[in-house]
Formats: sequence, C-alpha cells, structure tokens
Amino acid sequence: MFLAGDLPPAPRLAIVGSRAAHRRFATACEALVKAAHGLGWSVVSGGALGIDAAVHRAAVAARVPQLAVLPCGPDRCYPPHHRGLFAEVLSQSSCGSGILFAHPAGTKTVRAMFASRNRIVVDLCEAVIVVEAALRSGSLVTASLARQKKRKLAAIPGTDGCGKLLQGGAHGLPPVSAGDKALTQAVQSWLTGQPRPRQQVLWPVHLQQVRELFDPPKPLEVETLDDPLQYVGELLEAEMLGLVVEVGPGRYVLTGG
Repeated sequence: MFLAGDLPPAPRLAIVGSRAAHRRFATACEALVKAAHGLGWSVVSGGALGIDAAVHRAAVAARVPQLAVLPCGPDRCYPPHHRGLFAEVLSQSSCGSGILFAHPAGTKTVRAMFASRNRIVVDLCEAVIVVEAALRSGSLVTASLARQKKRKLAAIPGTDGCGKLLQGGAHGLPPVSAGDKALTQAVQSWLTGQPRPRQQVLWPVHLQQVRELFDPPKPLEVETLDDPLQYVGELLEAEMLGLVVEVGPGRYVLTGG
C-alpha cells in the first residue's frame, strides 16, 4: 500500500453507498460528514462514483479530515475522471487528509481489488454507514465485513439493500426526507451511544387509518392486510412524508412516534 498525504486521526467513520446514486442520497452525505466532524471523527470512503464521491466532496468543502481508499496503485488513478477530486483531497493534507492506494505501482486494476479495498476501509474505521445500496452491491459486502469485524453498522432506509441491512439488525437512521438536522442528530446519538429522544410525529388526518395499522408499534406486512390495494397509495404518501419506511418488499416500519 502507498499513502499520499496523511492518515486522518481516529476515530474514523466510513460512509459508503451506490455508484449509481440518487441525488437525494448523495445530498444527504453533507449532513453525515458534518455530524461526524462535530464529534471529532474523520471520514473514510472508497473514492468511487456516486455516494463515495459525494462524501469526499462534502469533506473537502467542510475541511473535514478524510481518507480515500483506492483499489489501485499510485500510478493508476481509479476512477480516472476523479483525478481533480483526489487532488483536492490531497490539497488538504495539512488538516489530516490523504489517499491510500491499496496496491503497488504497476498493478492493473481488476474486479477483485474492489473487495480488498472494502476490507481496508472497514479495518481503518470504528463505524460504517451505508447510505444507499442495491440488493447486490459492494456496499453490502462492506456491511458484511463490518459485521465480521464487529464495527458499528448503520443504514439509511429507502433502498432495497439498506432495507435488507435494517432487517438484519443494522441501526436505522432517519430517511433522507426527515432533513439534515434529524440526520445529524441521529448520527451523533448513534456514534456516542446516547439514545435519541423520541419525537412526536404528527400524521395528517386523512392518514390516521394507516397509522392505526401499526398499533401496537410493529412492522406492517402489506400482504397480510385484507385489502392491500386499499392502503398502497396512503403508504406511499406516508413514506414520502418520512412517517414510514419500506425496509423490505411490502414491509413497512414507523420512523417516529
């Protein structure tokens, strides 16, 4: 391995996610980075397209110590069109930022290198957040490694891969629709181990019938309802409002009180 710049100080939080990221999830990375920095944590990601790039850009903008772990040697920038972004990361080496190349110079980048890069990311961090993920993705590999290494693991609901992680016991953060303040508070509570105060969520009158389906508070399986089609529209509206989140196909949970 070859380190350019500095290794950011511990503790470190890895923030990872889909290469084909949706804008709302990429935008949320700014709140996650600032939440970590507010507690004195550095951030780490894999330098890839999508969520990784959003994390690195947010850290550059806020001058947060960060590390980009790349699946290549120092003579091969990957992905190539992130050269400018990586140069910005290195320009802040004085505040503790750097780039770790996972392989020696002259090594050709192949698929197997991505798995080794993910393992390095987990090894260097105390906690991992998966922002967005498909059911088959490198982000889920990173999450699996985090579990093996007994790292703190959290996921943001809203995609199938993250829903799978939440069903498997990952800590659930608020959906991005809850806003930056809610995300920041939730991340900081999780990292410090302090329970987040439960907030009273106001449901619109016309959605009260849907709210009653979750009493007593429990996951809702749509297929168990007598007439699932009757509630599809209302559940979608409730999800858009950040009141519920789909953690698996047809399986919803409340996001608040």
